[in-house]
This record gives sequence, C-alpha cells and structure tokens, in this order.
Amino acid sequence: MSNTSAEIFDRGYRAYEGPRTGIGTAMRSVGVSTVQRALGLRRKFRFKIVPLLTVAVAYLPAIGFLAVAILLPADLAGQVVPEYAGYFGLINILMVLLAAFVVPEVMGSDRKTGMFGLYLASPLTRWHYLISKFVAIIMVMSLVTMLPVIFQMVGYSFLEIGPDGFVEILKTLGRIIASGFILSIFFGLFGMAASTFTDRQLFASAAIVILIVASEAFTSTLVDQANAPDWIRIFGLLTMPANLIARVFGETGVDAVRIEGLSDLGSLGVWVGFCAVFVGLITVGYRRLEVTK
Repeated sequence: MSNTSAEIFDRGYRAYEGPRTGIGTAMRSVGVSTVQRALGLRRKFRFKIVPLLTVAVAYLPAIGFLAVAILLPADLAGQVVPEYAGYFGLINILMVLLAAFVVPEVMGSDRKTGMFGLYLASPLTRWHYLISKFVAIIMVMSLVTMLPVIFQMVGYSFLEIGPDGFVEILKTLGRIIASGFILSIFFGLFGMAASTFTDRQLFASAAIVILIVASEAFTSTLVDQANAPDWIRIFGLLTMPANLIARVFGETGVDAVRIEGLSDLGSLGVWVGFCAVFVGLITVGYRRLEVTK
C-alpha cells in the first residue's frame, strides 16, 4: 500500500458574490443556446446540414428570378418573374423541413439531457422557458421566411420592376414582414406542439410530415373528388398559410394560393384558431411534464 497520506482542507461555505442579472438574462441564455443548436453551431457538421442547406436553398429562387429579370427587358420581366406571394409558396416547403427536423431537436434535447430541470431550478418558469424557445425559433425561421423575399424586393427595385416610390416600398416591406411572421409563427408553434409529447426527434418529425401530407391529401380529395366547397382547402396545413399570405399581398394570379368562398377576416380567423390550438397543446404538455429539480 502507498504511504501517501491524504489531507482534507475545510474551506467553509462561501456565498455567491457575482452579479445577479435576473430572469431577462436567463431567458436570453436559453434563446441564444436554442439559436446555436438550431443552426448547428458549435456542433458536428451533420447537425449543420439541414438548417444551413434550408437557408441557402431559400435564396436560390430569388437569385434565379433576378438573373431572368436582368436578361429580359423590364416590361417582359415584370410579367415572367413571380410575385411575392408566389415566392412564399416556395418557402412554404422549406418551412416543413425546419418544423419537422430542427424544432423537435431544439425542444426535445433539453428534456433528454435533463437541462429542462436545470433551467427551472433558476428563476425561469415554464412560461419563461417556452417564450424564450419560441422567440429563438422565430428568429431562425425568419432567415428563411423574410430575408430572401426582402432580397428579392431590393433586386426588383434596382431593375425597376419592384415597388414604385418610397411609400410603396414601405408597404411591400410591411407585407413581407407580416407574411414572414405568418409562416414563422404557424410552423414554429406547429413544430413545438408536435415536440411537446415526445422527446424523440424521429417521432415528432414523422408526426409533422404525416399530418401535413394527410391534411393536404384529405382536403384536396374532398374538394376535387367529393365536390366539397373550395373553402375546405383552408384546413390543409400548407394551403392555409399560403392563402392568408396571398390576401396580405392582395394577389390573385396563378402563383398565389387564394381560396374562393372565404373572406380575408375568415382566413385570418382560421390561422389564429390553428395557432391557438398549438399553444393549447404546448401548454397542456408542459404543465403535465414532471421535472426533478
């Protein structure tokens, strides 16, 4: 046996003397870590593929449309390139990827690793935690829902096929931001709701994709095969936000998804109703979640 003796030094209890920054800083910490995890920052490359590829692909149509507009005369280019609501229709598909593969990752990881309990051991409540997560998710989704369309608008303006005058630019910018929030809030809450009742990303991702495909297939079948009224399409999880965005821009062209037999206020009401259901599911799920602090 070794003759080395052990020594114990009693240092006593020392109170924390550092700054106490409160709930705001704790919420910001949750938000920053969520954004980093969503974008795969400080993680292995495989975690960066989906978010970074989604953001990059969101800009490709705008670059392509601007290239076409540069090659064609201004009058012809204005007729060929799609309007803004049509661009949001392309982004709609990318939002499914973020909702299905990124949101479940940032929501379920804290429960699997036990970080959720540690967060609640701080001044944070469950509502503070969820609000921080929601804001961070919206920020990440805005990289896809707003910035590419703003880039498109700026390019159109330089080519003289965009909004004419400062006032029209502000109106168009406001519509782009509003439409971006329509998509981000809807798919963000949808992804959070699907992730509330399971911490397994695969299950949540599968549920999101299945619900979207099933809702679109079911409503299309009712309208096209069973002669149901066209407003039934509003319950398709892709068609519903696209219809509201078309109404925000007042577009009725072939690129815009505008459901007949439904008013602007009715379209907004359905969107609010869906979001309220998602918030209800999130609230119930996290109230029932047992956490050991």
